[in-house]
Amino acid sequence: MPAYAWTALGVFIVAVGGGIATAVTSGLRTWRTLRRSRRALVRAIDDVLHSVTQAQTRAGRLSAAATRLARVQAQLQRSLAAAAVIAAAAGDARPALRLLAFLRR
Repeated sequence: MPAYAWTALGVFIVAVGGGIATAVTSGLRTWRTLRRSRRALVRAIDDVLHSVTQAQTRAGRLSAAATRLARVQAQLQRSLAAAAVIAAAAGDARPALRLLAFLRR
């Protein structure tokens, strides 16, 4: 076999080996990137689920707080009504108290 045939065969083998090495390197790099991206995606989904769980907990507490607020507001209205009755009674009693104070002097 002539020397140029051996040279061509050598170049061919080196080219095929280089192509395979490049393909394997690119494949490994792609696989590592895919794994890294998948891990980041799973972490992000876990963070979102954790945030949703916290939001649901806060919404439940907010609902309970709104119920308590309505109850306290009703109690405040009753207290204000009682205070208005007491103020009206004090206003009605004021002339009598003035008369008693005048008589005491």
